Amino acid sequence: MNITRSQEDYLKIIWHLQEEQKKATAKAVADNLQVKSPTALSMFRLLVKCGQISYNKTDGARLTESGENTARKLVRKHRLIETFLETIFDMDGQNVHDEAEKLEHVISDQLMHRIDAYLGFPEKDPHGSEIPAWDKAMQRINLSTVQLNDSFSINELNLQNDEKKYYQKSDLTVTSVWTMIEIPPGSECYLIGNGKRFLAIPDRVAENILVTLRK
Repeated sequence: MNITRSQEDYLKIIWHLQEEQKKATAKAVADNLQVKSPTALSMFRLLVKCGQISYNKTDGARLTESGENTARKLVRKHRLIETFLETIFDMDGQNVHDEAEKLEHVISDQLMHRIDAYLGFPEKDPHGSEIPAWDKAMQRINLSTVQLNDSFSINELNLQNDEKKYYQKSDLTVTSVWTMIEIPPGSECYLIGNGKRFLAIPDRVAENILVTLRK
């Protein structure tokens, strides 16, 4: 079932409230969207039927897995668009937000992927807010937070040029897949492997390497 722009706006507000660990009550959502509570309740019922949220008076609205994915992609688009408009067109403030509000509903995923790559895969928008991954399972994390025996792919090496070249020559390149082999006591160094070789990564370096866990 296709989600309308109005439904997307509701899902995005619920997502924000959940991120702030607040209850997404009908009143809270209505206040954010500047509508009446009965209007919000009516939309809640529709979103429940669509499988996007669950709802009861005690807990308020909660995003389902489908609803969270929809909202996450919308928030991601919004923040990437804001970043693009400020970076390329030097727009700022309310103008950036207002334009992103319009474009987030119509811009394609393919174009957003290209914008993301063009901007160098930014982690935060101009306001300092984190730009979420397309999928929660694809969220980028620091190598230093990977658990023992977890496999991961390399997303970004935020290292000095000489240091980056050293690790790239050791096959630690973007999209390469590795596994956490050993985490010594104190976590001063991490041992990772790719089936062909092992690499010892100091904690200082691991904190500057972004990875995505693989299922």
